[in-house]
Amino acid sequence: MEHWGEEYERYYNAVVPPIFMNSLHIFKTIDDYYDSDKTDKHTYCYGRVQNPTVRILEEKIAALEEGCASYVFSSGMSVAVAAVLASCKVGGHVICVRNAYGPLQNFLVGYCKEHMHIETTFVDGDTIAEFREAFQEHTQLVVLESPSSVIFSVQDIRGVSELAKSRGARVYIDNTFCTPIYQKPLAMGADYVMHTTSKYMGGHSDLIGGVLTVKNEELGEEIRILREQLGSIIGPMEGWLILRGMRTLEVRVKEHERVAGKVAGYLENHPKVKKVYYTGLKSHPQRELIEKQQSGSTGLLSFEIDGSLEQAKKLCQSLQIFKIGVSWGGFESLVMMPYARQSEEISRTMRGASSMIRIHCGLEGAELLLQDLEQGLQKI
Repeated sequence: MEHWGEEYERYYNAVVPPIFMNSLHIFKTIDDYYDSDKTDKHTYCYGRVQNPTVRILEEKIAALEEGCASYVFSSGMSVAVAAVLASCKVGGHVICVRNAYGPLQNFLVGYCKEHMHIETTFVDGDTIAEFREAFQEHTQLVVLESPSSVIFSVQDIRGVSELAKSRGARVYIDNTFCTPIYQKPLAMGADYVMHTTSKYMGGHSDLIGGVLTVKNEELGEEIRILREQLGSIIGPMEGWLILRGMRTLEVRVKEHERVAGKVAGYLENHPKVKKVYYTGLKSHPQRELIEKQQSGSTGLLSFEIDGSLEQAKKLCQSLQIFKIGVSWGGFESLVMMPYARQSEEISRTMRGASSMIRIHCGLEGAELLLQDLEQGLQKI
């Protein structure tokens, strides 16, 4: 699917799709303008609605996800907001996994509760029984993130999707960690699949974006209209940068996985490390479910040292190749402490510890990363 959507004859046979840096398209007649939305997919009018560069990207992602259509947004957060607004009505109810993306949780318990009277029930998400118990008569949306990007727990996508369908609710899943290379949630029953394209799809830490793929035309039309009304389509330059990243996506994620596997194994056997969280480890408590849903893992993992919060900070600040940074998915290796400013009680609610360390294993090479971690661990 590497060349999906690249119709060379339309772009002077350029092997790399061009960047259409324009805000509008012109027409021969007034009627052509008014009928532009009734013609084929290659008729464009205004950049807030669609762009030829972005269209190529969307067709590629939809094909990879085995979905009906994809819509690329200016950020992952704008994707999440659109999915919630498309699915939920005033007075509705949402079930959300406790370790879902923090800003999305804030949107649900803040704006949605205050202005739309939407209630949210948070669950750990390890069992179908939790979701079944959380369902209410007016539940409209279930929010999954599998694996979650801090503690790397997984949810039963098929089981939750079957349950939601039987109750008339939709399922939204953040698939950023696995990418479409390693997990296909739509094939397991999800309605929406979201990616923060700033991560692996872009792959170079040089853009902000998000994408939502839908399973049918009805959902797609809702999202298309919402994106137009919110004005949150991605720009053509950023769309082209994601296109560039997509060309090497499979190669990169496999290397991230190879390196992270070595790092996770090293940490799991280190005397100063108490626990490692990574879906690629055979010791993961949800191993059986992981193997049913995922065909691989990528470069993100967490661990806890056998020590204090201050020692964990010292370790992070002693690393030389791993840079302190909040995102992931690019060439560079990163380290962060997601719960460092949380109380132990809140950290335990989030199923971690305030001293938890999350790292992204970049592409600098496994040996260099292992050496860096070893010298850092020797200092605590």
